[in-house]
Amino acid sequence: FGLTKVDRLLTMGCFSSRVEAPTEEPLGPPAVELDAPTPYERKLKLWRKHGGGDLEPVLASGAVAVLDAQWVISHAEAGGVLAHRQALPKEAFLSLAELVEATAHPSFLPVAALSYPWLTKDHPDPRGANLARVARALKALLSDPDYIPRLGVFWDFGSLHQHPDPPNGVMRTEEQNALFKQGLGCLGTLYSHPHTFVLRLTSFPDGHKAEDQTEGTNVAKYFDRGWCYTESSLASLTKYSSKSLDLGQMRDHKEYSRRDLIGECTQGGGRRPPLLPAQFEAELETKSFTNGKDDKPLVKGLYEAAFE
Repeated sequence: FGLTKVDRLLTMGCFSSRVEAPTEEPLGPPAVELDAPTPYERKLKLWRKHGGGDLEPVLASGAVAVLDAQWVISHAEAGGVLAHRQALPKEAFLSLAELVEATAHPSFLPVAALSYPWLTKDHPDPRGANLARVARALKALLSDPDYIPRLGVFWDFGSLHQHPDPPNGVMRTEEQNALFKQGLGCLGTLYSHPHTFVLRLTSFPDGHKAEDQTEGTNVAKYFDRGWCYTESSLASLTKYSSKSLDLGQMRDHKEYSRRDLIGECTQGGGRRPPLLPAQFEAELETKSFTNGKDDKPLVKGLYEAAFE
């Protein structure tokens, strides 16, 4: 990612749950005593009770934009391919206020973070095959609207500012670069947060062959990739297994309910035991990165900060 000062990056990301996050004005009225809170105030209280305030800085600044799960489903069913963030329409995203409104369940936030291996160097999913697989899982999670009415999805390619067209010299602007770095600093919180979902796409789609990829493409499998290993390890720190789903266990052509999906995607416990930072770093040395020189110290810092 071209970053070297990990500590500086981490301070630009999400707030720790031990720190009270600032609020943006649209989230609520001034702090005055009211006889009865409004429905929105009750939602906001529940959102922050479950640590939603940890995510507010990057959501409010625009460093991170979460995709609307319903839009992802519709786009996949229309045969679409996910474009980079800057090319997506406004309706592809959920705002911070909409996430607060969608907070309905007493034990989790309406946010899911996707962990998956990019299929090519320039585009993570050029045929839309993984989009279709993720959409099936999202459709199952949304099948019970009383449980999850709406869901925001962190998908790096659509949620963080990308270089729009590197081969032709179209890169992120300075402002977008600053937001990109702030978003990276929040990844530890997104994946380790006890009240977010993590969706782990641990297998390649049918028809994907490593030997067909261009030179410079990371062709390692999910469990051998540095970023996937990091995201999976972060998800193992504090989550219940029901919030860390292995989508690689989904069966083709099966339509899932929410309960069926969670049951099938948590077989074998759903996650491994938490690792001490020293254990994490030792195992990280065996993993594959496209840009290990910059990414390896970055993910070490993210994991250590989340562990503490």
